[in-house]
Amino acid sequence: MLDVHLPTTDGREVVLTHYTQPEKELQLLPDQLKLTLPAQPPPKITAPAKPT
Repeated sequence: MLDVHLPTTDGREVVLTHYTQPEKELQLLPDQLKLTLPAQPPPKITAPAKPT
């Protein structure tokens, strides 16, 4: 799993979380265990923290 952080021009940040796919040889293990990867989550947009 990896997170990609993209800043926006208005100071916010878009965070894209992505589950990587195993290589074909490694996919054999989850297949044998009848496991599936979770669905890709939607992107998150965060606002900058407000000063206190």
